[in-house]
Amino acid sequence: MKLDARSFSKEAYEGLTGVRKDIKEEYYKKASGLVRGLPAYISTWGLHRLSGDAKNFLAGKSSDTKYKGTVYITFLSKLKAFSKQDFDVENPGTLIKMHLREYTALNRLAIELAKEWSFWTPSILGEPEEE
Repeated sequence: MKLDARSFSKEAYEGLTGVRKDIKEEYYKKASGLVRGLPAYISTWGLHRLSGDAKNFLAGKSSDTKYKGTVYITFLSKLKAFSKQDFDVENPGTLIKMHLREYTALNRLAIELAKEWSFWTPSILGEPEEE
């Protein structure tokens, strides 16, 4: 798959502006830090773990962690639309059951998309908050 840098960048930009609309302003800097860590997270744990964590954070009772679920679900939704792969963003089982070659390619694409998100995050969500 050849990537058009503009469309790739557009996906990242639109995803982050969607996150900005969906979370409270008080979480922008935390979300920015979370986005900055996405490439390493996906490299280490994979998309199936990201999907599972998204589901858990959204279902949690603490508003201090719901923003994480929003970031993860938005990222997975944008990845799904961009890659045109058929998987349920809220069901890690659909990623686990994917053919290994498809999953590996999708995971690699996700890392590159996460890097693009990381590039855009300071201009959309602000500089990450130090924890």
